[in-house]
Amino acid sequence: MGTGIEPLPREDYDIDVGLIFHLSKNDYSPIEVKKWVYEALHTGNRTVKYKRPCVRVQYHRAGEELYHVDLAIYAENPFNWDNRIYLAKGFPGSAPENQIWEPADPRGLIENFQRKFQGQDGNRDQFRRIIRYLKRWKDVNFSANGNARPTGIAITACAMNWFQIGTRYNISDGKNYYDDLTSLKNLAQAIINQFDWWTGRMSVCLPVSPRNNLFEKMSDKQMEIFKSRLEAFRDSLSQVELTVDTLTSCHILQEVFGGDFPTS
Repeated sequence: MGTGIEPLPREDYDIDVGLIFHLSKNDYSPIEVKKWVYEALHTGNRTVKYKRPCVRVQYHRAGEELYHVDLAIYAENPFNWDNRIYLAKGFPGSAPENQIWEPADPRGLIENFQRKFQGQDGNRDQFRRIIRYLKRWKDVNFSANGNARPTGIAITACAMNWFQIGTRYNISDGKNYYDDLTSLKNLAQAIINQFDWWTGRMSVCLPVSPRNNLFEKMSDKQMEIFKSRLEAFRDSLSQVELTVDTLTSCHILQEVFGGDFPTS
């Protein structure tokens, strides 16, 4: 989708791949099909593990984690009465109620994203840049352990809902130019606006089946920290807007995007 970013030092590349099997979910259990993939890949210089929504293949180089591939396993049978795709969830040993075929729409998700600003190359490019900025910000500012860090798909869904084109008028030539700073700050504020004053939580749903809340795994405390850091992020962007000196602005942005943010 053009929104991937490089991982931070000591983190590895995260690659998502969907495997669609032409079979009926009524003929095989989700764990049985996941075992096919697990056993086929459990060889060579890699480790394979079951995750609830996928099978993860971890590749190594010189004893260090290089990248991993999350393989989501789907069942699709054109002869099914509902003509739907289902995602295999669960792993061996998990409770029976957690071993399920969950309705999904991986193609619809990609199509939904690609329709955004279709035929508007400049707008689409800014849309993708803003998502990449936010992904970098969340990687720098949240631990990868547990559920404190928002997922990439949650960030993408936020942008799909609340992103607005940012432009700035240049008085010297009378033209409008894309302004990523304004667009990014406005999106951060739009996400902050989604927090409920009573519960202190926000939600954003996957735009296709199963339309689950992509922030549901965050605890109340993690949600509180997420909002607080979003507000600090917005304030830093506002400070950059008011700063004339480019070097000073870059140092501010280094604090939110990491030390490798350029200063020249």
